[in-house]
Amino acid sequence: MRRYFRPLFPLLSLALIGLVLAGCWSRREIEELALIMAAALDAEEENQVRLSVFIINPREIGGGQPMGAGGGGGTRMPGEIVTAVADNFAEATRRLEEHIPRRVFWAHNRVIILGDGLARRGLQSLDWFSRDRQMRLDTVVIITEGEARRVLDLPPGIELNPGSIITGILNSHVILRVELKDLFAMWQAKGDNPVVPRVVLLSPEEHSGSKTQGGGDRQGGASQGGEGGGEGRKQDQDGPAAIRFDGAGVFKDDKLVGYLNHLETLGTMWLRGEVREGVITFNCPAHPEGQVAVRFYRSQTKVKPQVAGNKISFLVKITAEGDLTEHTCPDSLKDPAQLKVMEDALRRELERRVQAALNKAQKELKVDMFGFGEVLHREQPKLWRQVQDNWNEIFAGVEVRVESQMEVRRVGMTYASVEAIRGNTSGKETSPGGR
Repeated sequence: MRRYFRPLFPLLSLALIGLVLAGCWSRREIEELALIMAAALDAEEENQVRLSVFIINPREIGGGQPMGAGGGGGTRMPGEIVTAVADNFAEATRRLEEHIPRRVFWAHNRVIILGDGLARRGLQSLDWFSRDRQMRLDTVVIITEGEARRVLDLPPGIELNPGSIITGILNSHVILRVELKDLFAMWQAKGDNPVVPRVVLLSPEEHSGSKTQGGGDRQGGASQGGEGGGEGRKQDQDGPAAIRFDGAGVFKDDKLVGYLNHLETLGTMWLRGEVREGVITFNCPAHPEGQVAVRFYRSQTKVKPQVAGNKISFLVKITAEGDLTEHTCPDSLKDPAQLKVMEDALRRELERRVQAALNKAQKELKVDMFGFGEVLHREQPKLWRQVQDNWNEIFAGVEVRVESQMEVRRVGMTYASVEAIRGNTSGKETSPGGR
């Protein structure tokens, strides 16, 4: 008899497992959720905080009435902005649900926008965002002067919501990108301080006449048209037409202490080793009226602490290589000496950016925003224990030497500029495309 039932044991086990696994005890239907795509954090009076969230409207993006086909004939927002004020963000999240007929769901949130009023008060109020299990640590963090809430009024365009617009620009790899986990890591490290990219709101007039900043790596911007969403459930006709990433906010310990301009931000990215790709533009060494643009695609930054007695210094070695993308100088690059002159000019332009960031950090802000203290902590732990308590003050006086090596790998299909070719009676100077 036992032998007869033995083949049935596996089938019985599968049946019992099926009974246990049947059904989704923790399921949440999408129709029951309010999907947050972007969050803006601001300071309020009496030490309170304001939480504003952009909640996506499934009817606007999933086959409902087409956008732009509303009764008013204008562009319709694909979502709604809801705001709550409380003593902390945990309580503000609970109060959001008093205004929303769905359960708030944070896992789709793409961006956290800090108003500078809250940033100057301190980062302690962000503790809830590091603990809630729905929060994704790869959520990007940005800062803006004034109210963060206004960034949520960014109208739809190529992307439908402000979270997608902002993260799409940051994914270009040419702008400083800080995620939630990076912010907490920089904040908690005694040898580092947070640096967060700054977004600037553009009015319709500024957007229509805006120009990209010259003399630097390319900087992202959003070009979106239409009407913006208003406070709570109202429409705001005076919302921004677009945004531009311009510089960064610098924190000392956990409080905002100042801003970097575009050039200083680029230098900070090089010193932190966070440059992936971009374009460097500079004037021709012998002919300032002409310009050279090099698109680099590979770079490396190494920081080495050097200790001599009680004196601490740092050696920063930066190497990068790229391709020549524009050259309006009359000189021909067929001569290797001319190419070497151009690479030297490229190196000086890079060091100018790095030095601008160092001057800002050491002479004005007096804060280590490059993580040099963490490098000293790893390589000289005994010395670090002696200086960690007042590292920012010590960093302001340390010597930082920068050595850079920039190599242009390819010059394109011609050695000469167009102007030089026009004046060359013998014809074009062609290039095999590499060195």
